[in-house]
Amino acid sequence: MNSKLIRTIFLALAFGFLVLWVLEFRRAGLLESYWLLLLCIVCFLLFQFSRLKAATLAKQAGEPEAVSKKSTSPLVHSKPGKNPKK
Repeated sequence: MNSKLIRTIFLALAFGFLVLWVLEFRRAGLLESYWLLLLCIVCFLLFQFSRLKAATLAKQAGEPEAVSKKSTSPLVHSKPGKNPKK
């Protein structure tokens, strides 16, 4: 499956469980609706994990290109009369 689709599903589930928890909390109380809150938190954590995993994979895939670009780029020299202010 597409990672963006999975992240969207996790986020939608987290939001849905949060809405259900609020409605159930108003009706029955915390002890009877605690499981919905836990499901909301689990879905949100899975969303975060999926997002961070995709970001690290994209970063690792982009590193070899960045290293090769740095090695092939010409050296940039600063102008001789200009020194950075400290």
